[in-house]
Amino acid sequence: MFVFTDAMIILYISSGHTSGPEEVKTVMNTIVDKNAQLNNKVIIMTYALVEDGKTGLDELAFLRDMAEQNSNKYQVIPSQLDTQPRKKGIMTVLNIISNLPSTVGRFYSILPNNMSVDPVFSLPYIDRIGSGLIMTITQACYYNNRLLGIVGIDLNMGDVLEDITYFEEGELSYAFMIDDQGYTLQHPTLPRPCFVNNQPMHADIGHFEQVPNFVDIRQSMISGESGRVKIEIPQNITVSLQNKVEKSMAFYTWKKIEMTPYSVCIVLVEQDFDMRHLRHISVPTGDKVVYHRLDILPTENLCMHLKQLATTESNTMMLSAGSFTAPFEHLSQDETKRMVQHYMAYLNDNTRLIANPGLKPAIKNDVAATSGIDKHWKNQVENSDIRDYVVRRYVATTNGVYRVYPGTLMDKSMDPTKQAWYSRAMDSPGQVTMSAPYLDVGGAGYIITLSHSVFEGSDSLPHSSSDRVVAVMGIDFTIGFFYKLILEMFPLCSEENIRCFILDDRGYLVAHPGLIEAGGRGPVEQTHLTHKEPLVANDILNHAGFVLKKLCNGYNDRTVQRFYHFNSSFHGILTNLVHGEHCSKYEITHIPGSNSFLGVVNQTCEDITAFCPCSMVDRLCLNCHRMEQTECECPCECSLELDQCSGHLKNHEERNPSCSIPTEPMKLPIIDPDIGTGLKQCFDPKCHQRQTKQECFGVLDCEWCELDSDGKTPLPKQYCATQRVCYGGVVGAFTPYADQIAADEKIPAVIQSAPVGPVAGGIMGCILVLGLIMYVYRQHVQRLRRQEFSHTPETSVRMSHLDNERDQDEDPADEHGTICHTNIIIATIEHQPHIEHRRQNARMWRGGGAESDHGYSTMTPHEDSEYVEPEPLSVEKSLIDPQPPPQTVLPSLSSTGCHQLQAPVQVHMVDLTC
Repeated sequence: MFVFTDAMIILYISSGHTSGPEEVKTVMNTIVDKNAQLNNKVIIMTYALVEDGKTGLDELAFLRDMAEQNSNKYQVIPSQLDTQPRKKGIMTVLNIISNLPSTVGRFYSILPNNMSVDPVFSLPYIDRIGSGLIMTITQACYYNNRLLGIVGIDLNMGDVLEDITYFEEGELSYAFMIDDQGYTLQHPTLPRPCFVNNQPMHADIGHFEQVPNFVDIRQSMISGESGRVKIEIPQNITVSLQNKVEKSMAFYTWKKIEMTPYSVCIVLVEQDFDMRHLRHISVPTGDKVVYHRLDILPTENLCMHLKQLATTESNTMMLSAGSFTAPFEHLSQDETKRMVQHYMAYLNDNTRLIANPGLKPAIKNDVAATSGIDKHWKNQVENSDIRDYVVRRYVATTNGVYRVYPGTLMDKSMDPTKQAWYSRAMDSPGQVTMSAPYLDVGGAGYIITLSHSVFEGSDSLPHSSSDRVVAVMGIDFTIGFFYKLILEMFPLCSEENIRCFILDDRGYLVAHPGLIEAGGRGPVEQTHLTHKEPLVANDILNHAGFVLKKLCNGYNDRTVQRFYHFNSSFHGILTNLVHGEHCSKYEITHIPGSNSFLGVVNQTCEDITAFCPCSMVDRLCLNCHRMEQTECECPCECSLELDQCSGHLKNHEERNPSCSIPTEPMKLPIIDPDIGTGLKQCFDPKCHQRQTKQECFGVLDCEWCELDSDGKTPLPKQYCATQRVCYGGVVGAFTPYADQIAADEKIPAVIQSAPVGPVAGGIMGCILVLGLIMYVYRQHVQRLRRQEFSHTPETSVRMSHLDNERDQDEDPADEHGTICHTNIIIATIEHQPHIEHRRQNARMWRGGGAESDHGYSTMTPHEDSEYVEPEPLSVEKSLIDPQPPPQTVLPSLSSTGCHQLQAPVQVHMVDLTC
């Protein structure tokens, strides 16, 4: 279908064959009915494909009547909506199929000649040939009042919207762009165009901007007017701003872009008016900026930090796309050695005589201001007691300058300001924010990130949450470190029947015995309190003011998200409020200065009853028509119904704040494999020298091997090894990176020092000889079989055919086996937390074994058991130590259980055996 201003054209190509008069009448009735609903704007152009001996006069008459919409001939009764005259089309007979393209290509000749010279702008859409999110501009060409054709151009939306996407005028200010129908082309809560892989949902700007009186601003913008107005922004307008300030004043300034249907609006928040900028800062003498492109400008001592090309000589600095005056140009072209040398010469130049290679003015000062951190990081690596548990340290400025130690090569599309660890720290300035476990793209397995905001320098101390944030610092830890820390600080947690855990302000578990147990089923990522501790989740909902269930609309993935928000200003100890017949007691307290909570559960019986409904198939809520604050349910989502024609919600009750932008996926950069060949690991954890579980547990790239390859049988002698040997404590278990060492591939320690070359050469020689013998034998056998069955009928199955089929099946298996043992990250860890299933963002996990119930997964199977009320759990004051942990955190993705490749999933199961 082709849509024009006053008409819609349908091109129908057919031979005209039907099953009979009833089908013909049904077709005509449908045409009349549907066209009447569109005010009879539809024109049907039919093209008859003539088939010798099959296409007759009846078929041609049917196609002609369809084009002319001749419903009277078939006694079709028009509807009451059929008030406008119908627009007749034309039937064209095609005797030669080769004439089809040129004939159909002239369909527009039936349109009235309006002589319009205005260009037509399409809405953004996904290019089918792989150019990403694009838009099309077309214009009609006339000569002597005769339409010659239409010219058009496709533009990448990343290029069109780069000034809006990377607008930076402070922490809270932003920009957005809409068209003359009110459709939103870009807004801070929408992803960057370069990360849009699915057809976007065109939503009205009113769903993103819910400030008072915005209706008047919208009307002015779609009318092509300009204006400026001051508006008070209440607290709970958007998810991204609700933790920033209680209320604020903002100035909305908008203007139409000439000769286009678009209008741009800039929103400047009052707190950003008094922005101060760094004066000219020089890079300290002796400090040299090292760019992250170690593959182009390598340092003297290159190494591999797990799966990343790295160096321990210094940190490396990366400039995100927002650091450049032309972000799209930076992303769309390859960096060359000359370009990188130009960056380094400019950034290391304290004379300021070298020309700017295209960076924003503030970048040089940000690079100089962060250069002194390298010495501190190196000192921490050498002297810190926790160095064995740290994956990496980094800092990112608000302008997009990113430094990381060990210095590593990064993918150029990575924007640190779009990562969860950055946004969480910006949402909670002054607090240590802690992430739930997520899979590290660099090869460290599941990690946890601590992050903290860096405030602008000020004479007044201490800082307040309203001070301007200029950077965010982060540090990544192994998943085992925090639980190890809990056990060391609180020995009570290692006692039988006692479970200690840490959760963030969304209720996702950061540390829990179920996340680190050997052979644990299901992913550790996005594991919620409702999954592992349903009784606690049920009870805390009855504590007024401690936790709220909230809603937000995800227009990027067409969902209404339900999530929990815990009160991080809570003081005191929370314990059981509803006293029933359960035999479990808990206590929860806020960890001061952070976004996290510490909890303790004392369970004195084997069987408990708990109920938090969760879908076992996807993330769909089991009841999308109601949400009660005191009813426990897992974080879930419902479909967001949006009118595709108007961009407005079909159900006005779904008018919720827009969700914050999802975390952008990270990926390893593609480099020449020869560069990393032969390089040593930057840090040797010496896993084989760690003799006890206490020494091994939580150490970077180390696992305590406890179970045999079946995931159940305990090893007669447990030992410490790398993740590739026994991921998750199971020998030969699949790793998320598909680089595991199978149980039968392990090399005994006594022969690990044997010369590899001669041994490998001898083995290969034996394999070649055996292969040659097998080939000759197979050819001889097949020749005998062909002779033996030479007189069999052609319809019978020959044995040689079976051999050939088997050979064909064996080859792909070999290829797959090779792929499974390469050091590449499977594609599933590179997406946003959601997989498309009925909509784009549904995580799924199908657990193995018979213990998975496919209904309310958090309900335990013993509902009729009787319970004895236990004694209340007594916790010493030292358990609730007000001293916060002195670190910082990052975001999460997804995972799987033992013997399974990692995939983005969501656990909806409670394991009460821990």
